[in-house]
Amino acid sequence: MRNILAIARLAFWEGVRMRMVLVFVIVLVFMMLRLPFTLRGDETVAGRLQTFLSYSLGAVSLLLGLSCVFLSCATLTGEIKSCTIHLVVTKPVSRFQILAGKWLGINVLMLLLVALCGTAIYGFARFIKARPVAFERDKITLRDVVWQARVAATPVRPPELEQQAREWVASQEKQGQLFARGSEYAVAERLRALESEWKTLRPGEARAYLFEHLIPPRTAEAAIQVRYRARGINLKLDEMVPIALAFADPDTGAQLSAWFQVRERSAYLHQFLVRGQPVIKNGRALLVVSNPLPPSESLEIHLEEDDWLQILYNVGTFEENYVKTLLMILARLAFLSAVGLFFGVFVSFPVACLCAFTFYAVCLGMPFWLESIGANLQYWTEKADPYGRYGPAIRFVLVPLMKFAFPNFAVYDGASQLIDGQYVSFPLLGKALAHTLIYGGLVLLLPGWLVFRAREIAEVVV
Repeated sequence: MRNILAIARLAFWEGVRMRMVLVFVIVLVFMMLRLPFTLRGDETVAGRLQTFLSYSLGAVSLLLGLSCVFLSCATLTGEIKSCTIHLVVTKPVSRFQILAGKWLGINVLMLLLVALCGTAIYGFARFIKARPVAFERDKITLRDVVWQARVAATPVRPPELEQQAREWVASQEKQGQLFARGSEYAVAERLRALESEWKTLRPGEARAYLFEHLIPPRTAEAAIQVRYRARGINLKLDEMVPIALAFADPDTGAQLSAWFQVRERSAYLHQFLVRGQPVIKNGRALLVVSNPLPPSESLEIHLEEDDWLQILYNVGTFEENYVKTLLMILARLAFLSAVGLFFGVFVSFPVACLCAFTFYAVCLGMPFWLESIGANLQYWTEKADPYGRYGPAIRFVLVPLMKFAFPNFAVYDGASQLIDGQYVSFPLLGKALAHTLIYGGLVLLLPGWLVFRAREIAEVVV
């Protein structure tokens, strides 16, 4: 352990002295000092704070990621090229200790930089939050949406839907109908059809959706947020859909709030704020959604499957969310340092940087790469499939391999949830740490160590 710490100390100071890392740090410092005063967002304090958090955390993640790649690729390749590594390998220090020490030293430096940048960002965020607001809605949004950690609750599906689906399948089987994929699959298909009908409102129709296990707001002024995505059937995407929403007592059905009459674009995500304490009763809320058009009209409203109806309520603090977001950034950097050291074991500095940056680009654009091979689509025709008739077999192997080998940085990104005031859960944090920090360490300390151990550092001259 003493050898690992000694090498870590040398790697740390090597990173401090490295000019390229210093350039990225200077650029980052300049941006940190400028962003709070130049970004305006939508001219509200809440919008300004969200814009600042988005740009500043994105800049920290990107610039420190670039510096981490350069440093991790340069530390081994530079010593091998200059032959200074001969002074280390001739001592009682194993190749494993060299790799582990360099990885530890680089990540200690990254930890220090993330901590300094995180402290600066938080200080500026508090500064922006303390700015005077122009109107009351901005104050409520800032307090109950941005500077919070909230989770989204969706309506509880009525248990009778599954019973109806099973009864329908049983009645069809009694009439002699056979289901090729079995009765359970038929029940699932029927249940999906009933759920779609449950989410569809005909003209003049209203339906109540029950939410359970909600945490009541701590104060009478605290607000909760309602989100919905409604599509007008037989409407173009850019046309407006009328909809009415109101809260009712989950026990008695008595109306608790006024109707929210709105006209919004079809298939877009919309939201509004409402006082939480009057509408949440014993951890439950009942939201009534209505199609306000008269029955003579033909417009039906369908609540979309993705984010179709949600209530967002507070479960934690902004500070807790912020620390988790910084930990995710740090886990990314640990992964990138492991990848850079791994390639630096057996190739030159330019090639190691190219390989590490390619790895980084694949991780950043993982949703795009998966979509390009058709991983997100269920049905492909042979002509539309980029791999032809071999597409299903290729994706069966390629998709799990890509998801394992390349961490999805779009998923392991707490910044987007932090900015939106959504809770960064511990399972997500644990998954991010396991797939970046632990996985990166295994990549470095197993195959990287095996390659490094087998490599001749210098040519033998007889």
